[in-house]
Amino acid sequence: MTLIFLAMMIASCVWLLFQKPDAILSTSLNAVHESLLLAVTLAGIYIFWMAIAEIATRSGLIDKIAKFLKKPIKFLFGKQSEEVNSYIATNIAANMIGASGAATPAAISAIEHMATPEQNKASPPMIMLFILAATSLQLIPTTIIGILQANGSVNPARIILPTFIVSFCATAVGVVLVKIFCRRCEKGGE
Repeated sequence: MTLIFLAMMIASCVWLLFQKPDAILSTSLNAVHESLLLAVTLAGIYIFWMAIAEIATRSGLIDKIAKFLKKPIKFLFGKQSEEVNSYIATNIAANMIGASGAATPAAISAIEHMATPEQNKASPPMIMLFILAATSLQLIPTTIIGILQANGSVNPARIILPTFIVSFCATAVGVVLVKIFCRRCEKGGE
């Protein structure tokens, strides 16, 4: 895939060189400007939501969310320690508000605490957490709304319902598939 993008970039530069040689520098600088603007916007959004996640953790809100999500977490992940449940709850809560950047550290911490030294492959709870993080059930896709708003969208919140429907379907399919395949692996001994 990298070779395809490299070929496209080289072809674009060659085309610009012969068609509009004066446009190469202005196009490149404009692309750099847009990339930096997007990076700064995303950094601001992530910093904000990571701060909110830290405040929620320190205030005990995450522990309350973990208690509220205790039964679904137990169904999805089996018996885990309170610390792992707290990390999982943080991950789920952050993903639900669309702050996937703030959810990632919690998922990494949960997986680190689930792992044992002799373990050489992912366990079913680790796989489930990966799938939940990847499909990211979102009630409010704040990161995408922030990007749309930063780029001048007239109504950036119009994506809330479609995003919820798609992320709900992806999460449901992912959970069902993990449960099916993990049961098959347990029955098959592998």
